[in-house]
Amino acid sequence: MQTSVVEALKAAGLYRETGRIQEQMLKTLTATGETKEHKMAEMDYLDIKTFADELDVALKHENPLIQTLFTKNALGLVNLIRVINVESASGFKGSVGSGRQLDALLLRAEQFYLDGVRRSTWERAIDEADDLYFLEGAAGSGEDLTMEDEEGIAVLGFVNFAELPCCSAWQLTYLAQAANVQVLDFGITDYQNAYPLLELKQPLFLYPKESITSQVRYFRAGTDELQPIGLWIKMSSNLRTLESS
Repeated sequence: MQTSVVEALKAAGLYRETGRIQEQMLKTLTATGETKEHKMAEMDYLDIKTFADELDVALKHENPLIQTLFTKNALGLVNLIRVINVESASGFKGSVGSGRQLDALLLRAEQFYLDGVRRSTWERAIDEADDLYFLEGAAGSGEDLTMEDEEGIAVLGFVNFAELPCCSAWQLTYLAQAANVQVLDFGITDYQNAYPLLELKQPLFLYPKESITSQVRYFRAGTDELQPIGLWIKMSSNLRTLESS
């Protein structure tokens, strides 16, 4: 089981201290099978190395299943950074970055909203079986989560530490196209390791200026703790506020 982002990017030939990776086009498929293209900026290999080194440190004490999830998607995360860098044009400098230089942050509850209010926890009181919005943007219930010009997000899977999870499925609408429903049955997670992780069949990479709507099916009342696993890539100048960074 590969648990190192550094080793994954070494195997892909992207972990280097010198040279630059040239501008490329990234092709992705939408929910209806259409091809969408994103430009990936030229970037120093040293920036990719910085990203890998810092992400491995951030994941060092995470469950090995979480580490493996990031490792499997290491190349996609680098591609996401390069697409964002088309807009920021200052590279990825991580924890020593400033201004328009990019950094990455593991997803936190405070980055999202719930019914128009900034979240402080992943706990959510469910009154009855219902379809409810999840990963909301600001301003009101059901608001799309929208990326600014110089940011992007990756969602690779979900964990749920509730004693009795209430959710059963998740549906994403991306570029006004509804994707297939993803089952979130935490009753079938790995009890041997006692870690309630479900990997998305296809990771979500949300690029600059793009939006999503997402909904979760809750099948019973209770307190749920559904939490996305992934990264938010932002400019360093937007990572100076503890509450919302």
